[in-house]
Amino acid sequence: MITLTSNQMIALGRMLFIPRGNLRKEQLKIEASGPYRLLEKDEYFIIQNMDCCKAIMVTVRAETD
Repeated sequence: MITLTSNQMIALGRMLFIPRGNLRKEQLKIEASGPYRLLEKDEYFIIQNMDCCKAIMVTVRAETD
């Protein structure tokens, strides 16, 4: 398992962009301290903070085949 980002803070209403590389959405394991939305674009995965009142901490890992 590869750690893509560790203990990254996402401010209220902000997004975190993670380069997609050759990963699929199903390979990501996301640990977050609050609600988030995961979006998939051509070159990036986007994690958006969906908490109404505070920043969240996010760690993203990917399972390799």
